[in-house]
Amino acid sequence: MRRPDPRGEPRDARRTRVPSPATTAPPPPAAARAALALWIGLAALALARLAFGIAPGMWMWGLNLHRFLPAALAWLPWAVAALALLPPVARRLEPPCARLGEAIARGAWPVSLAIAAAAALLVWLMPDRVRFVGDFLVRQGTVEEAIPPARVWPQALPLDVLLHYTLPLAISNTGIADANGVARALGALEAALLALAACAFARALALRGAAALAVASVAFCGGALGLFTGYSKAFAEMVVLVAAGAAFGIAAIRGGRGLLALGITVAIGLVLHRSALGLVPAAALAWVLWLRAHGGAGAWRDRGVLVSLAIPVVTLAVMLPRIVSVALRWDPTHFASAEVMAQGGVWKAAFAGPRPFDLVSLVLMLAPLAILIPALAAVGGAPGGRETLFLAVLALPFVAVAPFLHPVGGLFRDWDDFAATGAALSMLAAGLVAETLRRAARPGLAVAVTLAVAAPALQWLAHNTEADRGLERARAAVGEPPARAGSERASIWDYLGLRNYQLEHWQAAAEAFRHAVETAPSPRMLQQWALAATMAGDLETAREAYHRQLEKEPDSYSGWLGLAAVAWRIPDLAECRRALNRLLEIKPGDPDATQRLRALEAEEARRAGGPP
Repeated sequence: MRRPDPRGEPRDARRTRVPSPATTAPPPPAAARAALALWIGLAALALARLAFGIAPGMWMWGLNLHRFLPAALAWLPWAVAALALLPPVARRLEPPCARLGEAIARGAWPVSLAIAAAAALLVWLMPDRVRFVGDFLVRQGTVEEAIPPARVWPQALPLDVLLHYTLPLAISNTGIADANGVARALGALEAALLALAACAFARALALRGAAALAVASVAFCGGALGLFTGYSKAFAEMVVLVAAGAAFGIAAIRGGRGLLALGITVAIGLVLHRSALGLVPAAALAWVLWLRAHGGAGAWRDRGVLVSLAIPVVTLAVMLPRIVSVALRWDPTHFASAEVMAQGGVWKAAFAGPRPFDLVSLVLMLAPLAILIPALAAVGGAPGGRETLFLAVLALPFVAVAPFLHPVGGLFRDWDDFAATGAALSMLAAGLVAETLRRAARPGLAVAVTLAVAAPALQWLAHNTEADRGLERARAAVGEPPARAGSERASIWDYLGLRNYQLEHWQAAAEAFRHAVETAPSPRMLQQWALAATMAGDLETAREAYHRQLEKEPDSYSGWLGLAAVAWRIPDLAECRRALNRLLEIKPGDPDATQRLRALEAEEARRAGGPP
């Protein structure tokens, strides 16, 4: 039987009750400064989103998404988040937030399942119809065409291939769902896991009330949620693994439990993607800190503890040769390409042109509050504890690499390459916000934090549901300042061509491919330009594109076949005959070319007035 509390209430009730702001002791000066810095930072971000949401140009694309959203969706969430900065408004919103935060803190399974289901439903209801990010079109096309991944993305590690090729292909072959449907279902599951990891992180930090909700929101809400709406690549899983690694690491450091889950997390990452090497230093630090705090009296000899260490160590030993081989073969093009060297080398290219603005935009998109990390740490939000040290070490490898990584599509399109970086920064920002809210106890501040990250996350998801608005944003990136590097322009124009072609916007597709070949006149782009121009009815442009393609690929069967078809329609029968004869030289006896040649001879005879 429970002993009654002196205050006349059960001990459990006393433990879960949120302290009243009126009875909370004044925070120490450092904590008060950190709370003020956090509030000022949130206000500055709100004002910046307002300014860049109106101003032309794409310098700060991480803040100007409002330009490419319907007015209501652009400004209503922004207005709600901005109003939450007013203490009277935030205090009115705090009770329901505190109740949800208390449910997160308790960690009851019904609540956890409800939160996970809500996260899954959120991304499921917002499918990515823009399909702009990274290799979206390539990855989906690989499954749709059943192309062996070794031909298209040979650098992929085994778990990446299993999740994003073998499994989707098997399911799509049954007719249950197509490639995009499988990717969306997997993304919904992963969003649910991310939500659970975010809540576990808040619990590991022993937060209660609205502060628990705010910290879980910072960990969950970021632009990387867009990877769970149909994108089929390992970077989505890396976001979940980084968040889970942060939660398990903090749990191990603070309470002594979580080493096995942390080890499994690192092991999964090492089989998934080479960037998971970035998890290893933080995992090693978690082990050291666990030993110092909980490993006394021979606790480290426990079988479960040794298994927790053996799982990632053995996995690293097995996978490291493959990871090193892939990195040596493929990564030089991302760090020291010819374009990078032309800009003055690795160091100069890291911050050349618009890259400083792109890097800031990237952080603002993926981890909205990460921009406040220096301020919170400087004014006293970070007391230098073990948890902050662990989260900093978790983020450091990803952050250190980011300035020197040059994906072909640039930071604006290939932001998925930095999703794990954004997740690690989100966890560090969440840790600093947790310390600030815990020590300052400023009424309403947790509500402002929650809405400051939830509003832009919702807007990024909503933006990707409308193809036309996504195409408009991509066109703005190449049509407005700043001027972008040649490979980045070509990548964006190539996307615009491919996506418009899929949507049967023939003229827009032809125009986009025309721009793409100005910078990167590859045979593939030239042929796609020719196909789009043909569908748009611009046959002379199509013929020009085929001529340019065949200059580069004289033995291209598809190129000569396309030229023959265009010449027939122009009509230019002499060019058509030349193309068909060349086809028969490349592939003697080809039935398609032979049949077309007979039709050509019949047409020539008809025009000459003779028998066919």
